[in-house]
Amino acid sequence: MITGSEELLAAKKHIIEVARELHEVGLLVRTWGNISQRVDEKSFIITPSGIKYEDLTPDMIVKVNIDDLSHEGDVTPSSEKAVHAVCYKARKNVEFIVHTHQVYASCAGTLGLKKISTYFDDEDVIIPVAPYALPGTKKLADNVLATLKKYPDSNALIMANHGTVCLGRNSKEAVFEAEKLEVSCHNFLVDVCKTDMNHGVEVGYNSHLENGEIVYDIKDTPQRVKDIHSAIYAKRPDVKYIVHNKSEAVMMVSRRANHMRPLLDDFAQLIGYSIRVPSNEHGKDGQNYHNIKRNVNAIFSLNDGAYCVGKDEEDAMAVAIVLDKGCIAHTAVMRHGEGHYLSLWECYLMNRHYRKSYGKLADKVR
Repeated sequence: MITGSEELLAAKKHIIEVARELHEVGLLVRTWGNISQRVDEKSFIITPSGIKYEDLTPDMIVKVNIDDLSHEGDVTPSSEKAVHAVCYKARKNVEFIVHTHQVYASCAGTLGLKKISTYFDDEDVIIPVAPYALPGTKKLADNVLATLKKYPDSNALIMANHGTVCLGRNSKEAVFEAEKLEVSCHNFLVDVCKTDMNHGVEVGYNSHLENGEIVYDIKDTPQRVKDIHSAIYAKRPDVKYIVHNKSEAVMMVSRRANHMRPLLDDFAQLIGYSIRVPSNEHGKDGQNYHNIKRNVNAIFSLNDGAYCVGKDEEDAMAVAIVLDKGCIAHTAVMRHGEGHYLSLWECYLMNRHYRKSYGKLADKVR
C-alpha cells in the first residue's frame, strides 16, 4: 500500500530503476515490455507506452484505475495495462508485475503448448502458457486471467507468441521470476527442441547514407555486399541505415529456410508479415533474388545472414535484435515439429498499428 505523494514518487523512481536494471541484463529492450506496482486496492502505477526505458522520468509513470483502466495525466500508459489490472485483481498478494519480451521464454511460447514442463536448477517447473490474443486487447487480458486461475501456484506465465508476465510481492520477487523463467525456458529449448543458440547481433557489413552517398563501416566491404546495399537504398528511400546481422540463428535461417512466417508479435510489428529467403544464388529470373519490399525490414541473403534496415542506426539495430529472436523461435519450431504461427491478418494489424501509432511515440523523445 502506497500512501502520500512522497511514497508515490519513490515508487515511480523505483520502477525506473528496476526497468533500467532489466534493460541492462537484456530482459527488457528498447520500449518493449512494461513494469507496474500496486498503489492500493483501486489503482497501480505503470510504465508508459512507446518510451525507451533510458528516457523515463517519474512524471512519465502513470497511475491507472484497476476497475475501469482510466488514468491520470496526459502520458499514455502501457497498452498492456489491462493485463496488469487482471493480475492485481486475481492475486491480492501481488504488489509488483514485470512484463517482458525476453528471448527464450518468448520463443518457447511459440510452440503451441498449453504448458511447458522443464526445470530450474534441480527443481521441476511447470510454466503455464496463456492462449494467444492480439496485444492490448481485452481478449488477451481474459486469457491471462483464466490462466492465473487455472494455475494458482504459478507466479510466472508466458503469453503465447508475445512475452511473459511475472508476479511478486515486491520487485525482487518479480524480477527473480523473470530470471528463473528465462533459464527454465532455455533448458527446455536445449533439451526438447535441440536449440542451443545465443541471442544477439553479430555484425557483418553495415552502412548508412550521408548526403545521399552510401558510407560503409568497413572500407573493404565486398562488391557483392555493396550491390545488395545499393539495391536496398534504391528500392527503399525511407531507409537510411543497414545493419548486416550474421548471428548464429540468422545464419541458420539464411542457409536452410525459404520462407519465414511470424511467430512473435514484435517480429510482425517491426519486420513484416512475410519474408522470403533466397533458395539459390541467382533466383528464378537469374538476376534479382533479394526480397526487398516496402514494410518488410529484413532482407535475407543466401548463407550470409540478413540486412536489417531502418531510418537510423537505432531502428535498424532494433530490427536486427528482433530478427535474431525470431530466427531462434523459427529454428525451435522446426526442430520441435510444431508451432503456432500468427495469421496474416493478425500480422497486418500489428504491423500497421506499430507504424502509424506506437512507433511514433518513441520518436517524440529522441
